[in-house]
Amino acid sequence: MMADWEIAPGRIQVGSGANAENVAFSSSFLAQGRTVPVVDGATFQVLEIEPGASVRWAAEESKSRLCSVARGIIRVSLPDTEFPIGPNGMWKVKQGVSCTVVNPFYLGAVVHVTTIGEEWS
Repeated sequence: MMADWEIAPGRIQVGSGANAENVAFSSSFLAQGRTVPVVDGATFQVLEIEPGASVRWAAEESKSRLCSVARGIIRVSLPDTEFPIGPNGMWKVKQGVSCTVVNPFYLGAVVHVTTIGEEWS
């Protein structure tokens, strides 16, 4: 059974007012595909990639991404290489590099993405 906070608001904050900080996020909150600020300059996102779907990140000079597969098997294409990767596998997308992720299978996949260099307020 989910705890009340996991349903709404979906996160736990410590502190108050301008000093309030989110320290925990529920799976239902993250499943909405939001980009969640976690520390200055870094965000976290859960991407659910449906069968036959793809995600593409354009090359960006100010952002790097650390990506890991939480569920399923996907195909990753970087400029110099292409590979399949499964659960608990991780790859990086350096600054200035584009990346395409494809789910060529009949089952959905879930990818966790930490973006470093992200601007947020």
